Amino acid sequence: MSWYRPRNLLATVVVMALVAGGVLVALPYLVSTELIRARLIQEISNWTGYSVESRQSPQIAFFPVFSASLGDITIRNPWQRGGAAFMEAERIEVDLSLLSALMGNIEFTETKIVRPRFVIDEPIKSLSEIGEALAKSDGRIGDVVREARSAVEANPSKPDMSTVSSQPFGRVRLEDARVTFKRPINGVEEEISSISGVFDWPQTSGVASFRGTAIWHDEETEIDSSATKALLLLAGGTSPLQMNLSSTPLTLSFNGSANISKDQFFEGTLSLTSPSLRRTLEWSRMVSIPGAPVGSFALDASVSGSASRMKLDGLTATLNDNPAKGVIEVVLDDGTPSVTGTLAFETLDLRSVFSGFMPLPDSPENSNAVIDTAFLKKLNLDLRLSTQKATLGSVNLAKVAATAQIRNGRAIFDIGEASAFDGSVAASFQLADEGDGATLGELRLNGTDVNSASIASLLSLGDRFELGKGTISLVLKGPISRWSSALANAKGTLSMRFGAGQIRSLDFNSLLGKAKTDRFFSLNEQTNAWLAFDRLEIKANIMDGVAAIDTAQIQNKSGTLNFAGIVTLAGKSLALTGDYAAPIPAPKAAEGTEQPTPAEPAVNHTRFFIGGSWDNPFISPIISPQN
Repeated sequence: MSWYRPRNLLATVVVMALVAGGVLVALPYLVSTELIRARLIQEISNWTGYSVESRQSPQIAFFPVFSASLGDITIRNPWQRGGAAFMEAERIEVDLSLLSALMGNIEFTETKIVRPRFVIDEPIKSLSEIGEALAKSDGRIGDVVREARSAVEANPSKPDMSTVSSQPFGRVRLEDARVTFKRPINGVEEEISSISGVFDWPQTSGVASFRGTAIWHDEETEIDSSATKALLLLAGGTSPLQMNLSSTPLTLSFNGSANISKDQFFEGTLSLTSPSLRRTLEWSRMVSIPGAPVGSFALDASVSGSASRMKLDGLTATLNDNPAKGVIEVVLDDGTPSVTGTLAFETLDLRSVFSGFMPLPDSPENSNAVIDTAFLKKLNLDLRLSTQKATLGSVNLAKVAATAQIRNGRAIFDIGEASAFDGSVAASFQLADEGDGATLGELRLNGTDVNSASIASLLSLGDRFELGKGTISLVLKGPISRWSSALANAKGTLSMRFGAGQIRSLDFNSLLGKAKTDRFFSLNEQTNAWLAFDRLEIKANIMDGVAAIDTAQIQNKSGTLNFAGIVTLAGKSLALTGDYAAPIPAPKAAEGTEQPTPAEPAVNHTRFFIGGSWDNPFISPIISPQN
């Protein structure tokens, strides 16, 4: 009988193969496509709380896994009349349990939504309305959300979730999804495209997570997020939340807790880095600032807030390699972003900060560009800065207290107090939108006990002044559209008063000698000569870029030098008349006679004209010295 066993085994295998083949052939008839279609629609409705429509019959595949595909899907609010649907998808694919299907039950193991388009405006206007919609839905998701909402309402601070049932939800894959929404600030429609990833929520009592990629504003962003108590979050409670975003312009990490109810809030720790703050602002399109600094930016802080308000406390930040500490608050509820706060720096490049709010000239090409003042109406700002050391172009400052303010179409940048030029200074610059495309600029500079050499360099007056210390006051106002034409349209006043010092290239002994014989000569011919003075004072009125000198006086032990005339601020051209008054020593009385006392001491006047430019002035005598 040994021959029978192989034959028996072979016959068994053949029978089993025939049965399996028959089952496979009969599967399309054993499994109801209408049952799958109805179950699919019911499950999707349970997920969203919305009505589901499909205008195609499902396509069923048995290899490599048992699956079904339902095309042309629309999900909308059952109470919505017209308008865009919440979701439209090319198709939804699900992996099914074959055994359950043969027994008349439909169980999903994984769902894939292909090319869906979600509209987060109507019917869902906010995150809180997702929970509201789910709570109104039928099915197991709606049941557990309602149970969880009851627990939250009974004890909002510490809901008892032990009585809430746990239901399976599963895994959903998104393939090439799009989400459109409107910004809460300005209502501009935005789109996040090419969303591909996996939403995983095995049980409603457990962790829900999403990992994937998306494209926003032409930049691919990696997303890794999870909510430890996702059901509680949907029910209006608070859940631990972790989120990581990584893209070329910005890397962001949040770890804390969140609540998406009507009184939504979040708190935790925030960390972000950007290789270029300007690029990040352009990418986010939160606010358009044409002159934003190009340098790197990093931030770590404790963060708390809501959808319209965020506070960064215990903040440590680095801007263009300048470390800072402080507090920042951002408010978005009035249609225009408002930023307030204080930042304390160890060292700071003030130019990089100010250029973050307006374009500053750093080349002849930039100086001739039109100043874009659109930011004056797109941002409210009240930022207070302090630093032990700072630079503003070529100027070094210490112990600086500064503010940057933007409100109601006006920007004010103040240095309230700082040590500079061997003394102390205060400065202010304002830029105001006057309407009809007109922009008004105003500059104020006050210095006390400052060095004349440093001030002269700041005012582009060259290096002729040395040693003198004193006070300076400069006020300039006028229409401004380009930096290159700002001085040509300026009006204001300038006053300077300095103590003992020197002026290079002024040798009056040589000047007096040449005044007798030369018709004109350059002051630059005697580059090593110095005119020592005890006091220097200048007062001028500025109109349309021309300084009309009312008072210009230099006093020394030999006499007094007075000037009058005009100086163009942009071209630094000179048209001045000068008078050097030197007392004539009284003749000595003859021996044995009494020296008479004159009513007024005799004075010798040397008058001359100064022309050319500040960099290359020349002198032409008007009246030769008296003998």
